[in-house]
Amino acid sequence: MSRPEYGRTWWGAQWLQALTQIDYDNRLPRGRSYANRGAVRDLAVQAGQIRAHVQGSRPRPYEVTIDVPGVNGADAQRIIDTLTEDPGLIARLLNRDLDPAVLQAAQRLHIAVFPKSWNDLRMDCSCPDWAVPCKHLAAVIYLLSQEIDGDPFLVFSLRGLDLPALLK
Repeated sequence: MSRPEYGRTWWGAQWLQALTQIDYDNRLPRGRSYANRGAVRDLAVQAGQIRAHVQGSRPRPYEVTIDVPGVNGADAQRIIDTLTEDPGLIARLLNRDLDPAVLQAAQRLHIAVFPKSWNDLRMDCSCPDWAVPCKHLAAVIYLLSQEIDGDPFLVFSLRGLDLPALLK
């Protein structure tokens, strides 16, 4: 049986790389093993919230919630104004092609797209582990990278930015 791949696309890899860079306690690898064995169930992503159940060592799955703070209205307008200056980029975005130039534009404007510390995310797990992220949260982070692989616009919609809709 092959192992699942995470971060296969540029955007999915960026999500994992951002979180790996802030994983000083090396919590993510344990979560990857949970993700690999299919412990994450009922993954739901809506606006700025990720919810899932993760089967741990106890009979009842743990409830996991990750809240991603949105981009404020002024910053959202600044990124849209910047993106609309490039007609080629707009055409790619409207064709559902998320160019890495979008991330570069956000970085030039000092608008955070990916977390720079664990405090940039509000994370909660019903398990008894005190660590944040615990292995259950980390497993959800890996599964989210697969979701981003399938829809890179999710990176921005987690922050409350529906880029194609805003650009129309």
